Amino acid sequence: MIDHRVVVIGAGFAGLQAVKKLKGSTCSITLVDRRNHHLFQPLLYQAATSILAPTEIAWPIRQILKDRRDVSVVLGEVVAVDREGRTVMLDDGTSIPFDTLIVATGVSHAYFGHDEWRAYRLRPQPYGWAWMRTGRAARMSSPTSRLMVIPTSS
Repeated sequence: MIDHRVVVIGAGFAGLQAVKKLKGSTCSITLVDRRNHHLFQPLLYQAATSILAPTEIAWPIRQILKDRRDVSVVLGEVVAVDREGRTVMLDDGTSIPFDTLIVATGVSHAYFGHDEWRAYRLRPQPYGWAWMRTGRAARMSSPTSRLMVIPTSS
């Protein structure tokens, strides 16, 4: 019997790890991401230098979770969270109810007080790979993770 609904926003490392850790629980899990693939970012430089093909570092989310009957994957962008109403709203108007919300929306770059460095940051585009033409693959800045778990039950 499923008595607890978990919504995970983001299918990056943290989001997929959260889903993995919930395996075997009695939760119904909905994983929401605005892209249909997981990108293994540590190997972006190898795709940029043609050592690996882009398909070797990006995998369909549904393929990764194909054996998880307790997980539903939803393609969409979360535009609002109603914490009191326990729902997330997607850009297409869909509302997804939750008991626990896990927000794993990715990383942002840290410039250590040097905002002028922002002009030299990488801007990888999913499957666009336009940034690879810049030749700046080695100039990555240190990312800062953003992960938030919002339990709503007391």
